[in-house]
Amino acid sequence: MRFLTPHLLHLAWLALIPLALYLFRKRARRVPVSTLLFFRSLSREHQESAWLRKLKKWLSLLLTLLVIAAAVLALARPTGEAGADSPGAVVVVVDRSASMSARDAQGRTRLEEAKKRLRDRINGLPDQVILSLVAFDARPRVLLSRSRNRRECLRLLNELQPQPMDGRPDAALTVVKRLTELETKSQIWHAGDAPLPDVDKAAYAFMDVAMDAPLNVGITGFQIRRALLARDRYEAFVKVSAAKANAAKLTATLEVTLAGRLAQLREIDLEPGASASLIVPLEGVRGQLMEMHLKAAGDCFGWDDAVVAPLPETRPLVVAVVAEKADPFTELALASMIEAGRLEVLKGQPAAWPMKDKPDVYVFENWVPEALPADRPVIVLNPPKSSGPVQVRHLQEPGLPHDSVRSVAPDHPLLFRIATSRLAITQTGVLELGGSLEPLWMAGNEPVLAAGEVNGQRLVVTTFSPARSEQLALLPAFPLLLGNALYWCAENSDAISDLRVLHPGDLITESGLVEWTEWTGSQFTESSDQAENNLLSVQRIGAWKAADRRGVSVLASMGETDLPGHTQEAAPATALPKITAHAGISDWPRLLLWFALGVLVLESFLFHRKAVF
Repeated sequence: MRFLTPHLLHLAWLALIPLALYLFRKRARRVPVSTLLFFRSLSREHQESAWLRKLKKWLSLLLTLLVIAAAVLALARPTGEAGADSPGAVVVVVDRSASMSARDAQGRTRLEEAKKRLRDRINGLPDQVILSLVAFDARPRVLLSRSRNRRECLRLLNELQPQPMDGRPDAALTVVKRLTELETKSQIWHAGDAPLPDVDKAAYAFMDVAMDAPLNVGITGFQIRRALLARDRYEAFVKVSAAKANAAKLTATLEVTLAGRLAQLREIDLEPGASASLIVPLEGVRGQLMEMHLKAAGDCFGWDDAVVAPLPETRPLVVAVVAEKADPFTELALASMIEAGRLEVLKGQPAAWPMKDKPDVYVFENWVPEALPADRPVIVLNPPKSSGPVQVRHLQEPGLPHDSVRSVAPDHPLLFRIATSRLAITQTGVLELGGSLEPLWMAGNEPVLAAGEVNGQRLVVTTFSPARSEQLALLPAFPLLLGNALYWCAENSDAISDLRVLHPGDLITESGLVEWTEWTGSQFTESSDQAENNLLSVQRIGAWKAADRRGVSVLASMGETDLPGHTQEAAPATALPKITAHAGISDWPRLLLWFALGVLVLESFLFHRKAVF
């Protein structure tokens, strides 16, 4: 046997108090009285022998010492060695990401179910087991590290609440592995809706709290911008996805309001695991609040059902065009956007490269420099030679005509609102794609349009000539493609918009008060945060406004929207660890307290009824 809190054993000195009172008790005094009749009657009623009176006094002292001893031993928490199957340390891991707020038919969230199961398991642990508590969402957080204080662990567990963030279990696993390496016979108890990846199954127990038949549809992508070829109009890109665990096809309604008035109403049919991309046109003025609300019968997860954003203010996009011989249809497409107030174009010649002015996007047509700019996104139209990541083999004049093109990635932002069914183009080069470029259009077996990211900057490459293509110049496809490419390349630039689309867990550099129109999962509310040290961690979903900037926070996570269903295959085959201890040893503190209480009752009874003093 050993004690978990042996430093409290020093309280045994309290036994000296009743001993001193017993040894140095006050002696009887002789007092003259007028008559002894009354005292003689009392002595006849309570006539006892001397040895019995002495025994009662020793019994009273013994009971007092037993009360003190039992109380001190209970505070020291005696315990014995646990059974062979019991863990020496347990790392409790709790998923508190957004998906854990999904509610079942009884209204319980997945996190509430996880806490209930963990409480039952923790209460059955022997007292000597070392506990650690780790909660994770976008980042892991160690709430309790290597402690035997079970009560504190349960308190911290009860305080956990789901956060509107994307879960990242890989980061949590790194922390958990470090904690398990600090103690022998360590086990991991994980409660969530999906198991941790790449974990040692022999020491891992997964408590699957996912629902048997979840139903969810949510917004997994959002962006808003001014319409390319129209004045005072905006376009909101929305991607809606359904969870793979949905039982059947469902119909969702997307309700869009602008300044409190209904602006759009769309119905979307989605198969399980399917997605749909929409472009929602809006007409309004800067600052008007747009709210999107996705509704579906039986939806159990609310944080991905709404977006709120103000209509942004944009300045013209500055584009530098450097061309050996400009294509007239490229100039026509740029001119239409200049007239609409969307672009400012800086023109240059190859001989004057590099340019002194720094635009938002570079456009090279029929010419490429020896090295592409590394600090700005680039669009390369019909390159005559290779340069850096742009590897192309130029075809001889007049090129290779194609009656049609095939869209490889129709959901890519470059291809929004572009129909390829009637496109006929003339290929001017064979593009060799590296690992950073993704093909978007295929003509025959060759890519003619590709996009990607190289060294942190976006890159778009085309290998066709609009002027020599039979139908491309007569359709709005090429102006839309060029406009989409310009805005996609400059999407990460804060200069083109005062609206920033963030995700919970990101940081914003602001100071002072930040006001929110927050989506709580069921309604929009007004709230605020106080930014300190010019830094604020985004913990909400909604639209925020500071002194000179504004932005939007959206969940937009397919990983959280795709709620997993409860399946036996999802959990490791390892059963939950057994917990065994010597019978009664873990209950000794409680038994000692009950014993002390019983002795107090017994002493009180003897004192008042049997004259033990």
